[in-house]
Amino acid sequence: MRRTQIYLDEEIYERLKAESRIRKVSMSEIIRENLRHMRISDVTRMKRALKETAGIWRDREVDVEEYVRDVRKDRKR
Repeated sequence: MRRTQIYLDEEIYERLKAESRIRKVSMSEIIRENLRHMRISDVTRMKRALKETAGIWRDREVDVEEYVRDVRKDRKR
């Protein structure tokens, strides 16, 4: 584990301090828990988006090379 320093505004500090007292855990642990939760939420959201978009062109017949050439008309071949 690495040690780091962060600056918190007064409101966030007071909330952390209160939660720390109530739960009897350090403010650092509360911050770590919240960061872990954020990361898990991001991964879950990305997985959901991938699932929702997977196969959306399944019913289309696309010549990939032709599509790319069409999109890149302004470039030399």
